[in-house]
Amino acid sequence: MTDTAEPLRFADRAGYQAAVAQWLDRIRVGLDIFDVDLVDTALSSSPRVAQLSDALTRDPAMTVRIVLHDADALQHRMPRLWNLCTAQSHRMQIRQTPRTLRHLTETFMLSAGGALLVRTHSMHFRGKLLVGDTQENAGYRQRFGELWDACSCCISTTKFGL
Repeated sequence: MTDTAEPLRFADRAGYQAAVAQWLDRIRVGLDIFDVDLVDTALSSSPRVAQLSDALTRDPAMTVRIVLHDADALQHRMPRLWNLCTAQSHRMQIRQTPRTLRHLTETFMLSAGGALLVRTHSMHFRGKLLVGDTQENAGYRQRFGELWDACSCCISTTKFGL
């Protein structure tokens, strides 16, 4: 995929997970993720955890912010990803949405490098990967900032909750 505003569209689980892999190849400096529980992203698979770990190793200034409706799956059923979150707890922050925002169903991932991955509804796999669309990126960046600020519940990745 070239750096244009032409979206890569997907309509099934395999297409979505392939788009996640492509999106991870494009992350720079920081990334923001808003998802229900990360289950459908396949971020917990060995190749995706390796990609994310490589990106963190490549750029020591990189940060990751994740907002979830439900962090239970991440904490209890995604050991590879949870271990990476724990090992990189100084660079990875996880928050949970308040009950008042659980109705939000459009999930998305933003890269500071300009890649945006949007899934139109958390119950469906239809969506798009956009690279270089600064206007749409700005809208989702603002949306993520508002979500981040609305989430007061932080998920601790340390054993003692520190």
